[in-house]
Amino acid sequence: MSVRHATARELELYVLGALEGPGAQAVEEHCAACEACSAALAGEARLEVAFEQVAKRSSRVAAVRPMRAVAYAAAGVLAMAAALLVWFGRAPAAVATGGDGAVAVGHSAIQDGAILDARNDALDGG
Repeated sequence: MSVRHATARELELYVLGALEGPGAQAVEEHCAACEACSAALAGEARLEVAFEQVAKRSSRVAAVRPMRAVAYAAAGVLAMAAALLVWFGRAPAAVATGGDGAVAVGHSAIQDGAILDARNDALDGG
């Protein structure tokens, strides 16, 4: 049994798999005989597992966000298309040109009647 305890850096490197050769063997032998270092190694391993779980959750959230942004963009484009259809989808007024180049805008009888009804209602107070 070695007298020197494993350092936190050695335990971290061992858990990450970055400690190789005689260094890894020394940590293994010491932790097998030393209860305090064995507990510290177990704590380091739990911490590494927790970091891995956080990293996995973060990558799943990052994958969901672009999809949400695409959905919002698609909804915005659809709303703009609907507004354009409402704006430009109205029937255009009839335009007629006379022989002298004058432009006359024609109204349908239904539109004229509705305008007159609205004026009469306004004048009658109701």
